[in-house]
Amino acid sequence: MASFIGFVKRNMTIANPPAVPKDQTALRFGLLGASRIAVNAVILPAKSHAGVIVAAVASRERTKAEQYAKQHSIPVVHTGADAYQSLIDDTTINVIYNALPNSMHFEWTIRALRAGKHVLLEKPCANTAAEARVLFDTAAAKGLVLLEGYAYTLHPAIQRVKEIVDSDELGKIKSVHTEFCLPKGIIPKNDIREGYELGGGATMDLGVYTLDSIRYVTSTNPIEIVSAQATKHIRDDKTDRRMAVTYSFPSSVSASSLVDIQEPGWGPFGLIPQMVKNSMTIKFEGGEVYHYGLTLPHIYHKIKVTPKNGKSRVEKAYAFKSGLGEPWWSSYRYQLEAFVNKVQNSETHAWRSPEESVVQMEWIEQIYTKAGLPVRPSSSFDSSA
Repeated sequence: MASFIGFVKRNMTIANPPAVPKDQTALRFGLLGASRIAVNAVILPAKSHAGVIVAAVASRERTKAEQYAKQHSIPVVHTGADAYQSLIDDTTINVIYNALPNSMHFEWTIRALRAGKHVLLEKPCANTAAEARVLFDTAAAKGLVLLEGYAYTLHPAIQRVKEIVDSDELGKIKSVHTEFCLPKGIIPKNDIREGYELGGGATMDLGVYTLDSIRYVTSTNPIEIVSAQATKHIRDDKTDRRMAVTYSFPSSVSASSLVDIQEPGWGPFGLIPQMVKNSMTIKFEGGEVYHYGLTLPHIYHKIKVTPKNGKSRVEKAYAFKSGLGEPWWSSYRYQLEAFVNKVQNSETHAWRSPEESVVQMEWIEQIYTKAGLPVRPSSSFDSSA
């Protein structure tokens, strides 16, 4: 019962965090797009961060933008055909949060960086590895902070899993399996994640997490994509609805991942929906670690450690033992903490390097190639102009 009450209280506070007074030097964020993800990734966690003000939103649809701004108490709205550029040109804005469709990440992040803005960029950072390289090279040349939003890596849960791996408690890793599958119907029909031209697909949406988490806990990159089997989307045969991948890693470590953005139901006529699959299983010489709640650990997670010789245990990590964070801090709140600290040249509790993001996209491309699907299309935006 106590665990259930804690679950309810934690998630209620995540949805309605305590507001704090803002610092005079607080970073002023502008949102590119009136998106659903921006609510969880920036708007809500910003309430409890004294160094963040959500100051403006840009959307080409006036009614949508105005309703969104009113709902979330955002004082400035940029609308019309030039809404995105208008926001970027706003001299009162320090940081751009880019949650536009994947195919628009490259152009509008380049534009923001050229305007001298720091950028918090939703994953995947671009459609191709070449674009990713240009983005991070541009940020470095400008002396600006650019972070690709893999927020789960900044949460205590996955970092606790990494501590267990690195402690050698269970010996060497033998294999890793990750999966992230959503029941059919969670993602609405004709969603942007379904279209090839917009950089959609299960691998670009969910598979980036499963691959990234394997790379994270093993502290290395694959040697080879051994196999990649795609189930094509019914409305776009260049887009993967489901992707199953096997990898070869150094030190004879094998790995596999499974993602599905519309997993069919089971039982009579497939009417019974599947449960959300969101986990990692690491097998060692001396036991196993099972981590459920991989990408959204703030909602709920568990880390089950099962030694071959010894008693199993379940751990949870919602805040750091160092004192950083609160049990109700979401992954996005930890991400915001690190991002602001980086901009202010303060120490961060964790960070994602540019090279990690570039290499990630190189392997995403290899997965698509192995599966017989085209790499997502490059942006038509000329970054050299």
